[in-house]
Amino acid sequence: MKHNKFLHTLESCWLCLRFPFLYPRNRFTGRHRVNVLHRLLSRLRGNSIQEYSITAELEKETNKKKYYHTFQAFMDTKVELKKDENKLVIWNNIEKKEHDLKSLLWKDDIFEILGIEVIFAVLGHPIIRVIIKLKDETDKTNYGFHYEKVELRTNKFKHFWYKVFDWIDSEIIDRILFIPTYTELDALEPGWYKAFGIQLCKELRTQLIKDHYLFKYRITQIKEKWGYLHWYDCGGSKELHAILEKYEDISYKTCIVCGKPATKLTGGWICPYCDEHFPKDHTVYQEREASGEWKVVNENYL
Repeated sequence: MKHNKFLHTLESCWLCLRFPFLYPRNRFTGRHRVNVLHRLLSRLRGNSIQEYSITAELEKETNKKKYYHTFQAFMDTKVELKKDENKLVIWNNIEKKEHDLKSLLWKDDIFEILGIEVIFAVLGHPIIRVIIKLKDETDKTNYGFHYEKVELRTNKFKHFWYKVFDWIDSEIIDRILFIPTYTELDALEPGWYKAFGIQLCKELRTQLIKDHYLFKYRITQIKEKWGYLHWYDCGGSKELHAILEKYEDISYKTCIVCGKPATKLTGGWICPYCDEHFPKDHTVYQEREASGEWKVVNENYL
């Protein structure tokens, strides 16, 4: 596990060739991630695009006389509500967009649009609320509404380069030129990696080939939790998950530092350790007997 960067990159390439599911991918988009390019894209996007969230809010005090806006101006942006067309028009000095409210007001025949208001989240982007009321005042249903998103360009030059680099990332790097400097397996605890990491991948590959799912299988996260291996993925057969369950049980009895059989469990943050690597300043939570069973040593941690 402790290689220099060049050797570790070579090892990562070899592992990804053997086990395609170990390629590091974004857990939400499924795309490969090159950190330098990802940071550049994030900066360019943040400096060239403004996001707006749109949601609806049910006006409950309809008996009071209130003035509702159909036009709002804030920062460099203007928003106009077109009631008759169930649309919002959002524009700045670079771009103008229309947003249809039919999907937001999923039962638009029972709602009447009153107006709009703009609020600003402390750390987020502007939120445009569409104020509505029920046409049937006897309807006491507590309706909820989702959020929709609109994006406007704020800088043509930076947005152009954002689109160029995003195309390079998605169409070239993601498909051809991606060289992994690490693998998903690097998230495995060092002791577990040493004890069964490669063997686990071999068994998974064998099962995935049987399932005709080798190049579709995706890992979303690998981590230690409650002293066990937690391996999260996107799909897989019952046989595949039976393999994972087997190694989850093995992990609970394997030292996370060196891979030797675990003899003790720490309290608080539960982790299995051998005698050599058990934290000396830590009170034992459970200790493993010769039979392989765990016995409680300090009940204060239970």
